[in-house]
Amino acid sequence: MKKIEETEKKPSKGKAITSFVLRIIFYFVVLLALIYLYEYSGIDSVHFIYNEF
Repeated sequence: MKKIEETEKKPSKGKAITSFVLRIIFYFVVLLALIYLYEYSGIDSVHFIYNEF
């Protein structure tokens, strides 16, 4: 039988923190893009032609 290595390589703490921070930055940028596109689309503005009636 093959001997199973007991010491498997785990990701370093620095890599885990870097991955976490980059993921947060990515999601923040996506959120800002969605907010910008929502504001740019003008959903809140009135486009109804007969709004005076």
